[in-house]
Parts: sequence; structure tokens; C-alpha cells
Amino acid sequence: MALLSGYATTSYGQRLTAAGISGSFNIARLHTGQGAFQLGNVTVDPQFDQSNDETGNGITVFGRWQLGARPGWYVQPELGYVSTLTTPVGLTYSSGSGPYFGPRARHLDARLLGGYQAGPLRLFAGPTVGYFLHSKDYGTFSSQDAELQTALATLRESGPKRVQAAVQAGVGVNIWRFDLNARYEWGLSRYSRLYDTQLKTNYFTRKQQQLILEVGFRIFNNPTAE
Repeated sequence: MALLSGYATTSYGQRLTAAGISGSFNIARLHTGQGAFQLGNVTVDPQFDQSNDETGNGITVFGRWQLGARPGWYVQPELGYVSTLTTPVGLTYSSGSGPYFGPRARHLDARLLGGYQAGPLRLFAGPTVGYFLHSKDYGTFSSQDAELQTALATLRESGPKRVQAAVQAGVGVNIWRFDLNARYEWGLSRYSRLYDTQLKTNYFTRKQQQLILEVGFRIFNNPTAE
């Protein structure tokens, strides 16, 4: 059995070199090309504020497997949780106007990254699939306008698409047992909210993009792989 185990390690060179946990600071934005639409007598403008980025955070557990007999190429599956603020939309109604900040975007992510490590430096990229959670955090917007309250109720009842795909790419450096990473995520799926009003379906064709600044700690570490 030991001989077979040694043969598999030597032949395929796939071995666990690191496993740990990381935390991140996220700078996110929901890009949209969707025009304004009506909810009763309230105008909703998805392009109200496309210039500002929103912030959030995340936590991830990861494992890193070396590919081949020599250090270099590796594969890194990850499971993570991310929570970010969402880009506000503009509301115009009979007694005024203002921004509406919707619920936070909360999602569970499964990622499969591949990369190359040379000394302490790493390059990596790969796909990610997120499962978005419906939130009861409806944000704040104070007004006594009855039409506005009806429109807000419609917005609050809608949620993002449950499953969304994205791709990430980034760079990292290893310092002792710490991983310092900077990665960027491009949304491939549309972060869509649907509103059925007056026999018409309204929607946001928004895609999430975010810069992720991350610090990880390797609970398990094989120093011979670096």
C-alpha cells in the first residue's frame, strides 16, 4: 500500500501544499445599461449613480494542490461568503426624488482557480459560481408618500438571480504563513431584478464587478512547495 501511495505521488505529483482561511475587503459595482421605468407614478432610474463604488467583505476557506513533481503549477478550490453594498437606483415621485439603496448582495461562492507560483509570487485565475441569498435587509428610505411606499414594496419583494457565474484573476505573494492577494472579478451573468407591473416586465441588466484585497493564513503549510 505504501509503495502504491508513493508511486501515485511520484507519477502524478498532486499533493496538498497549503490549506487555510482568508478575509477580504471588496470594492464592488453593479454596471447597468438599463433605462428608467415606471412603478405606478414613480420613476425608477437604474443609471442614477454609476460613478461610485460600494464596499463589502468576504471570508474564504481554500486548499492548494501542487500539479506535477516540481513546484510551480497548482490548483486551488475555494468556498467563500461575500457581502457587499449594492449600487443605488434613483427614485422620482410626486413629492420629491432621491437614491434608494437596496439590500446588500450576499452570496456563497464556489471557485476553482489555477495558477503558477515562482518563489513567493503567484499568478492565478479561474471561474466562480455564486449562489445569491435573499436578504431581509431592505435598506432605508423615509417618506410618507403612499405611491412611493407601494413602489418600494415592489422593489423589496424582488431579488437577484439565485445562481450567477463570474471569472477571477489576480496576483499574490506568500510571506511566512500569510497570503497577500489582489484579485478582480468580472460578472458573466446578469444580476437581474424583475418587476411585473402594469402587464409589463421591468428588469435591471446589471453585472457585478469587484476588486478584492485579501489576506489569508495557511493553517496547513508545506514549505518545500515554495
